[in-house]
Amino acid sequence: MKTQFFSYFKNAGVLLCSALLLFSCSKNNNDDSPGGSLGNSTLTMKVNGENWNSFLSTLFTEEEGNSEQGDFRYVSVGGSRIIEKNSATEDDLAETITLFIAIPESKFRNPKGTYPIILKDFQVGYAWGIFGSSTDLRDTTTYVSGDANNPEEPVGTLEITGFKIGEQTVLGHPSGKEGYTQLSGTFHLDVYPLGGVGERLKITDGKFNISAGLDFGF
Repeated sequence: MKTQFFSYFKNAGVLLCSALLLFSCSKNNNDDSPGGSLGNSTLTMKVNGENWNSFLSTLFTEEEGNSEQGDFRYVSVGGSRIIEKNSATEDDLAETITLFIAIPESKFRNPKGTYPIILKDFQVGYAWGIFGSSTDLRDTTTYVSGDANNPEEPVGTLEITGFKIGEQTVLGHPSGKEGYTQLSGTFHLDVYPLGGVGERLKITDGKFNISAGLDFGF
């Protein structure tokens, strides 16, 4: 299971890197930094009571199988934002949240419902999440959806309220595989620092309505 954990952990890091790179290009090309969501996708929430709105969002679906739990779809929903410091001494801050849902194959055609959020990275019918903040990839603070001392204890829920199914594309090219082309829902969860040092963050009022792939708004 460690291999799968680090695989999805790395995907969350890619989202942080994409956010930093996109924002850097945006600053070089125009004077207006991204103040809201790009494209038609949205992901919003509150972190410790403060509003948080993504400007870059992602939705990916992967087919998976497990001898003990059967076939399922591993779905990732993500959003990123940049906090611009406008300072010569402080770097801009990128923040990202990625939520992973293991949807049983029997529910693929109708995934609507509630999925408890836990610390374990793989359990069919459940979800888990990562929240990260970074000024660059060498200085990243990572939070995960649960307390290492109580890994089985749910720390929130994710509810899928709407969906569309279609052929997945990779960089605009058809993949020949079905997945979710649009997903919407709500969520709330507590996240804890991965290294065990620091305070937990409380994420509330989460909402997402995201199209498949990376939505840069191009």
